[in-house]
Amino acid sequence: MTYKFFAQPIQHLITHQTILYELLLRQWDATAQRWQRPDTFELPADTVISLLDTAIADLANSRVSINLTCQQFASTTLLHQLTTYIHNHLEPRQLTIELVAPPTLPVLQSVGAVYRATGTLIAFDDVGSDNHFATINHLLPYVNTLKFALQNMRTTTDQPLPPAILSNLKFWATKAAEEQLLFTLEGIETPNDITLAKQLGVYRGQGYYFSQPQIPQHFNQAQ
Repeated sequence: MTYKFFAQPIQHLITHQTILYELLLRQWDATAQRWQRPDTFELPADTVISLLDTAIADLANSRVSINLTCQQFASTTLLHQLTTYIHNHLEPRQLTIELVAPPTLPVLQSVGAVYRATGTLIAFDDVGSDNHFATINHLLPYVNTLKFALQNMRTTTDQPLPPAILSNLKFWATKAAEEQLLFTLEGIETPNDITLAKQLGVYRGQGYYFSQPQIPQHFNQAQ
């Protein structure tokens, strides 16, 4: 199988600068002759690091985030190899690890401490939709960033956000501020989304309004 990290920018909504790129794993479909979401995200540690190294080399802004499953995050092999790579090749806060599901508290405490010692940031993805407050509240002291995925909740961009979604978003934006965590609004697709984010004091945004996931070289060509 052939894999590649595509990149999608996370933008500063005030300065319009790219803060970092989320790296999204894609797999080449030889039959359809196109890149698609992979059948599995559980790649060997050396493959993950090779793909990461290639993507960073292809990006002008080398601050990136990668998604890890609970199994990958808990892997001692990936922990050793990735922290070695970080020590040798990356600057503090250059890499963010996005957790698609919450690990156990002992794992987050122990593994997270090793990653954070390298200057790596840790994020919870999909708060409010896949990851609910009751499930992750006790884990918040051990992460740096929360990401709210608007695209997971609404079915159309033609209508205002339903009150329940708006209330959910306000809750998480407020919680991030209270906990002094970074907060990213994903799924931005319209100017109204940007206006809403600014009204809530949210300045980090991601979504198709800025760019679909692209091969990393695309963003160098766009400079």
